[in-house]
Amino acid sequence: MFKKTVLIVLAGCMSIAAGEQAQAKTGSAGTVKFDYDIRLGAFLDNGEYNSNYKTPQTLSGAYVTPAVGLRFGGGHRIMTGISFLQQFGQKPFGETPDFLAYYNYTGRVFNGFGGLLPRAEMKGYYSRALFSDSVGYFKHTLAGALLQWEGERGGIEAFFDWNSEDIKTGKESFMAGLAGRLNLGRRGLFNVGLAGYMYHYRIGDKAVSAGEAPNFLVDNVMYHVYGGIDLGGITALDVLSLDVGIVGSLSRGRIKVGNAGGWTPRAGFHARFNLEWHGWGIEDTFFAGKGLMPLWDVYGSQVYWGDAFYNAPVYNRTDLYWSKTLAERLSIRAALVFHQTAGGLDFCQQASLLVHLWK
Repeated sequence: MFKKTVLIVLAGCMSIAAGEQAQAKTGSAGTVKFDYDIRLGAFLDNGEYNSNYKTPQTLSGAYVTPAVGLRFGGGHRIMTGISFLQQFGQKPFGETPDFLAYYNYTGRVFNGFGGLLPRAEMKGYYSRALFSDSVGYFKHTLAGALLQWEGERGGIEAFFDWNSEDIKTGKESFMAGLAGRLNLGRRGLFNVGLAGYMYHYRIGDKAVSAGEAPNFLVDNVMYHVYGGIDLGGITALDVLSLDVGIVGSLSRGRIKVGNAGGWTPRAGFHARFNLEWHGWGIEDTFFAGKGLMPLWDVYGSQVYWGDAFYNAPVYNRTDLYWSKTLAERLSIRAALVFHQTAGGLDFCQQASLLVHLWK
């Protein structure tokens, strides 16, 4: 059913691309050109935690996603490549690289992808309650479709990601979601936005019978709605923004087993403040509500892609960072991150580097 949906979405993507191109000049429609897109990155996340929500750990590694292909028809291209991750201290080539193969159309207001594509193409604003930092470290491929519209007043993107399927065990998982933002006012200083997804995780009957989980099928919905103000364009600062809203979840196990049956709603207040000047910045995020991951003790990060600190009823995160982009191709970021809950203050250090080359 969902694979058919992906095919329908891809067909719609092609139709929109054809419609846009029919309205544009196509003098170079018959030209086929070589294209490439390469991302090389490295990361370090040293978490010194003494918390009920996270264990102390160091996450580090490097990754590369080289892709080559052909560009044709005034906005169309087909690309193929690999996505390879090497964790520091692990055996070289211990992980099997992901295969990349995708179609992309770039038009005046529409940008569409279909196939096995780099996850870095996602541009929406997603709170860390929805996607933790670890997702950016370890998940570099999106299997499905990504559709994006961008206008003068904002934009929206929708995605479908078939994460996994194992015929032998019956395990499968997929995610469908979106993110959008609308800028308001004559100068676009105010904005409203939303982001969310539904994650479907089928653990499989064999996993249940083996005692790995009490429920063979779990669904989780995450959402974030907000309103904000962005004053960076009218001050001497590079970034000066604030958004406030609600972040929430709906979790359920399809078969009732203890607290794993039926929908369990959770929600809370969410606010983020960001100030930056010449690369030096502070980002502060505050959450207050009921923990967003009621089935965490059973399924953990198998079901929940957000930061585990959002299980706390009150949580504040402060990033003191330095960020720099050089020659539009090299991005560097270093941060001291403080996590505050009722249990105390936790601390981690983060550093990342990204080189992006494209034609």
